[in-house]
Amino acid sequence: MAERVTKEAIKKLDAKLECSICLDPFKQPKLLPCYHVFCKSPCLEKLVTKDGRSLTCPTCRHIVPLSERGVAGLQSDFHIDHLFEIRDAFNKAAESSETQCGNCEAGKATGYCKDCEDFLCDNCQAAHQALKLTRSHQIVSRQEFQEQATKIITAKKTNPTCGKHRKNELKIYCDTCKELICTDCTIRLHKDHNYDLVDDVFPKHKKELVSSLKPVKEKLDKVQQALKVFDTLAKDIHDRRATLEADIHKEIDEQHLLLDQRRTELVGELKMLTQQNLIGLAAQRDQVEITQVKLASCLEYVEGALETGTVCEVLETKAPVLKRIEQISTKFNQDKLQPEIENKIKLITDGKEKLKKSCISYLRIHDDEMTDSCSLEGENLTGVEVNKAVKLKLRLKRQYRNIEVVAAVTHSHTQTPVKCEIIRRDNKYEIAYTPTNRGEHEINLAINGTHVRGSPFTVVAMPQPHTLGAPSRVISNLEKPWGVVVNSKGRVIVVEFGSGRIVIYDENYERIQVIDSRGKAAAGVAVDRDDNIYVSDYKDHKVRKFTANGDFLKEVGTKGDQRLQFSSPTGIGYNKTNDKIYVSEENNNRVQVLNPDLTFHSIISENEINSPLNVSFDRIGNAYVANFDKHNVKVFQSNGTLLRTFAAHGSGPGQLTNPCAIAVSNTDTVYVVEMWGHRISVFKTNGEFICNFGTQGKKEGKFDGPAGIVIDSHGNIVVADRGNRRLQVF
Repeated sequence: MAERVTKEAIKKLDAKLECSICLDPFKQPKLLPCYHVFCKSPCLEKLVTKDGRSLTCPTCRHIVPLSERGVAGLQSDFHIDHLFEIRDAFNKAAESSETQCGNCEAGKATGYCKDCEDFLCDNCQAAHQALKLTRSHQIVSRQEFQEQATKIITAKKTNPTCGKHRKNELKIYCDTCKELICTDCTIRLHKDHNYDLVDDVFPKHKKELVSSLKPVKEKLDKVQQALKVFDTLAKDIHDRRATLEADIHKEIDEQHLLLDQRRTELVGELKMLTQQNLIGLAAQRDQVEITQVKLASCLEYVEGALETGTVCEVLETKAPVLKRIEQISTKFNQDKLQPEIENKIKLITDGKEKLKKSCISYLRIHDDEMTDSCSLEGENLTGVEVNKAVKLKLRLKRQYRNIEVVAAVTHSHTQTPVKCEIIRRDNKYEIAYTPTNRGEHEINLAINGTHVRGSPFTVVAMPQPHTLGAPSRVISNLEKPWGVVVNSKGRVIVVEFGSGRIVIYDENYERIQVIDSRGKAAAGVAVDRDDNIYVSDYKDHKVRKFTANGDFLKEVGTKGDQRLQFSSPTGIGYNKTNDKIYVSEENNNRVQVLNPDLTFHSIISENEINSPLNVSFDRIGNAYVANFDKHNVKVFQSNGTLLRTFAAHGSGPGQLTNPCAIAVSNTDTVYVVEMWGHRISVFKTNGEFICNFGTQGKKEGKFDGPAGIVIDSHGNIVVADRGNRRLQVF
C-alpha cells in the first residue's frame, strides 16, 4: 500500500515541478510577487521588456518591476527546491524494495541508516551496530523508510548560514527587523531588539499565517462559485441553442413535408389540365387539317385544269367547280382557326405568380423584396481558421438607394463578440473579421433592420494545424480507446477495444453514460443524422446499431467475404451526403457500404487497398480511406470512383507510417493518425502536406499507438491515444 501511494505522490510532485512555459522541470525557479513560479532562463528572461525594467506574468498578466539585477534579482523559490528534495525522497522510497546494500553492494537492502543516509543489508546492519564509531546511529526498517521517506530524509536539512557571519547558522528570529539572524548578530546589530529562537517563535508565526489565509480562502470560494455560475450559464445558453436548433430543424422538416405535398397536388393538377388541353387541341387541329385538305385539293385541281386542259374540258367542269368552291366558302369559318382553349392555356402560363405565392405561403418566407434578393457568398461560409482573416461578399441583385448594412459576429459557445468590418465599394459590400477562438461562430447580417436570407449564418473556426501545441485536456483510464465520434448534440462517443464498452461524454468531457456494445472488441463507431450509434466489432466480425440512448436495435455480419459478411471490421463512418454507412474491413481489403437499416448497398474495392482501417468524409461526401499496409490515403467519390492517392511510406514530411484513422475538417484540412508513427500528419484535401505533431511517449502531447481521431463541436482535435489509455484534446 505504501508503495502505491508513493508512486501517486511522485506523479503529483512531477506535475508541480514542471514550468508552465517550457514544460520541463524547473531550472533556477524564480518566484514573482504574484506567487507564480517560472524558470529563470530562458523562460522569464525572454519576457523582459526592451528597457529591462519589467516583465509581465504570463499567467495572471501582473506587471513585475525589475531591479538593476534583472531576473536574477527576483526571489528564488525555496518551496520548489524543497519539493525537488521530497521528490528525490519519494523516488528512493519507491525504489528501495529493489535497492542493494550501499556498504557491501552485494546483499539486498533491508534497512536504512539515518546518519549515514544509506541502505544496509542484514549483515552490514549487525556490523554497523557492533562498531563503536557507528553504534549510536539510527537504523530503520525498509518498510518504515518507505512510509516516512520524506520526514526521514528532510530531517537532516540544515539551517541557512548568516551572510555576515558565514559559519553561524540562522537560528534566531528578530521580530523587530522581521528577519533571521545568528547569535553573533544579537550582540551588536540587534542588541536591544525583540528576538527569540526560531523553533520557539515559529508556532506563533505559523498560526498568524494560517489565520491570515482565512479571508483569502473565503474570497477564493466565492470566485470559484462565480466561475461555476458562468460555466452553468454558458452551458444553459448552449443547451437552449441546441434545443432551438432542434426546433428549427423540426419546423423546417415539417414545412418541407407540406411543400412536398403541395408540389404533388400542383403537379397533379397541372398534368390533368395539360392532358385536357392537349386532347381538345388535337380535335380542333383535326378539323382545321380537313379544311386544309379540301381547300388544297380544290385549288390544285382548278389550277391543273387551267394549265393542261383544253377549252372544252375547262368549260365542261366549270359549273361543278364553282359549286364546290361555293360549298367550301360557305362552310369556311375564320374563327374556327383560333384554338378554343386559348384562355385555359393562358391560365397555365400566367399561373407562375400564383404558384410562387402559394409556395411562399407554405414556407412563410419573408416577402421583403430587398432582403430576399440579397445573399452572402464566399468559400469561408463552410469553415474558417483561427487567427486568419475572413472576407465574405454581400451580393445585391440590383442597386438600391439609402440602405444600411449591419453585421455582427459572435462566438457561439462563449457569446463573445468578434470585431468585424463592413467594407463598401460603390454598391458592393464585404464583411471582414478574424476569429480568435475555435468553435462555432454566428454571423448576423441585416439590411435596414431586416435579416438577409439565411441570417444568422453558422461558421465553425478551426485552429491552424501548426498552432495546436499541447493538449488542453486529457481524459485517462480508458481501456484501449479506438474509434471516436461526435454526435449532433456535441457529445463525444468513444469505444474501448479492450473492454467492448461504448463511453459517452458531454461536450465538457464529463462522463455521462457507459453502454455495453454486446461484443468482444469494439473498434469503430459512427452516428447518423438521428444520432443512432453504429459499432464495428473486430473479433465478432459484426456491425451493431443502437439508439442514441444506447438501446440495442440490430446487428449484421458473420466472418466471410460475401455481402454483409466481414473480416476484422475496424473503422466505420457515416456519409451524410448520401445517408450511407461505410465499413472498412482490414482482412477483406475493401470498404462495404450499407444502408442505415444495415442492408447491403455496395462495395468499394481497388487493387491497391491493403488493410483499410478507417474511412472519413469531407463536406461534399468524398471518402478518405486510411490504407494501413500501403502507408497512404485513398480518396473515393461516394459512388466508389477513385479520385486520388496521396502520401508514401516513411517518417519524413508528407510521409506516413501505418495510417489508421482520418478526420476531415470543414476547412478542407485532413488529419491522419499514424498508429506506428505515433503522430498526427496534416494535409490539404488535395494531398498537399501541411505539418505533423506528436512523437512516441507517455507525456501529454505524445502518443503510443494512437488509433482514432475526431473534431468536436468546438473545433478541438480529439485523439484516441490507445497505448496510453486516454483521450487527448488539442
